Amino acid sequence: MRLRTRLIALGAVLALLGGCVFEPGSPASRLADAMQRWDRAGIRDYEVTVSVMCFCGFPAGSPVRVRVEDGVVVSRTFVDSGDPVPAQFAARFPDVPGLFVEVQKAYVEADEVEVRFDSALGFPTVIDVDRTRNAVDDEVRWTTEGVQRL
Repeated sequence: MRLRTRLIALGAVLALLGGCVFEPGSPASRLADAMQRWDRAGIRDYEVTVSVMCFCGFPAGSPVRVRVEDGVVVSRTFVDSGDPVPAQFAARFPDVPGLFVEVQKAYVEADEVEVRFDSALGFPTVIDVDRTRNAVDDEVRWTTEGVQRL
């Protein structure tokens, strides 16, 4: 799905969040701003290193290099070994638009969400999600180590 389509979808998601979501500095406003920065940058060929920390089994904690060409993920490889990520775990390591989708879902579904965005390009650098407050082992954290243009 192209980022423009995702921005339209974001508008629909944000409408579900309530009438004041675009107040300056609100999470929804910050997300929309970050997505627009990423879209304006026009980066379609890049690599980003994504790590996921959760109680969700293999391969939590292992950094993965996600390679994107012309807006399409072409590979996901473990940084430490260079081995490809098994297909059943690939979705845990999204590209930048996929990270934005994770933020959108978290704002709708989770009790607590904290997100930091790259100040220049807008991509999420940290996404902390606690799906159910006071539940044990339901938290997930994505971190990125920057975008390398190809």
